[in-house]
Amino acid sequence: MPFNSIVKFLALLAVAPAINAHSWVEQVRLIDNTGAFTGPVGYPIGYMNRSAPDFNDSLAQNKILDTATNPPVCKPKANAYDKHPRLSAGPGDYVALIYQENGHVTQPFLTPRPYRDGIVNVYGTLNHEDSDGINDVLSAWTADGKGGNGKGKLLATHYYDDGQCYQNAGRNFAIPIYAQRFHEHGLDELFCQTDFQLPDDLPEEGTYTIMWVWDWPLVTTDTQNTTEIYTSCAEIQLGPAKGGKNSKVKFSKNNPIQSAGISSQMATLIEATGLGIGTNSPGAPSSTATKDSGSEPTSTITMSSPERTSPSTKSATESTSSSTKKHHDGVKTVTVTAKPKTTTKWKTVTVNDDATTKHPKTSSTATSTSAQQTSASSDTQPTAPTTLVPITSISKFMKARATGQARRGGDDRS
Repeated sequence: MPFNSIVKFLALLAVAPAINAHSWVEQVRLIDNTGAFTGPVGYPIGYMNRSAPDFNDSLAQNKILDTATNPPVCKPKANAYDKHPRLSAGPGDYVALIYQENGHVTQPFLTPRPYRDGIVNVYGTLNHEDSDGINDVLSAWTADGKGGNGKGKLLATHYYDDGQCYQNAGRNFAIPIYAQRFHEHGLDELFCQTDFQLPDDLPEEGTYTIMWVWDWPLVTTDTQNTTEIYTSCAEIQLGPAKGGKNSKVKFSKNNPIQSAGISSQMATLIEATGLGIGTNSPGAPSSTATKDSGSEPTSTITMSSPERTSPSTKSATESTSSSTKKHHDGVKTVTVTAKPKTTTKWKTVTVNDDATTKHPKTSSTATSTSAQQTSASSDTQPTAPTTLVPITSISKFMKARATGQARRGGDDRS
């Protein structure tokens, strides 16, 4: 075996235990108007301090390998905040969910997994119950709040690999992704994050439950996978918006990368609406917006970095490839106006162990397309769709994953 191959093999062995650790949300951070983290740290339900004598990663994480029984998305919420505080935030505030990559980002090829280590979906609800199951939420709740049982909504979808994070590998530069990001950022490690925005119509009191759902199946073929999902939940104590309602975020070039949100995630809250075929990237989502009433809603996003934004013709990969940039300058303002919505019918199926289907049902999900209008800029900025948009290029892979209801009954290798 060539010497270089031996070095790379030993590097893989060195990080193998970390990769088995998987991931969970460890902190919840508020993002201010400059893009920086601000205020006291909030914590997820079931938080465990890594330095605690009884710490065990299997207790900290919530792992779902079989969705047939519709297991709960969240750990029990009773007494969850007796020792650790909730994050305090208000309607329209941006929030970051912080987690460690545990080798999944820096060693992505040890097992065949989806593009950029799968998708993290963020859902929110004012009416959380411990019995809320994975099939009730994942691929069921939509951004307009009308999907599934209507109890919650989709707030964001981002790739697990946020484009900049990495775990401390002891300066083992035989690991290419770690070496590249270490030399770019000069930090021993950089935690990953998933950014989202709280809905503008939330009350300024009570609690709002956030669900972080990492869909990370083991890819067996281009059309088959084995379910593996990890979830974390957190309650947010609602109050007046910290940044002021409808305030804009203007990223500061002085923000340390480890203490700030990711502008590309905040500008494009929904980066993809499903997994790609096998390990390939999914298609870019269509730009859509909500129209729940007679008035047409508009949203304004102020960005600070031309290289962190992209035209709607670019792919999801291109729109996030510059998220490793540390400094941001320039300002872009984009106004988006929605067109009337249309209706797409989904077929819900139950998949038996023998890969046959039964009990077909149909349901309607509202989707809409929008035209993008630009203010104070000649470039356009893709905006988040309000619902899960069908992507024909991955329809074969998503055959038994079209909706949340019975989305993975038994073995979903259909």
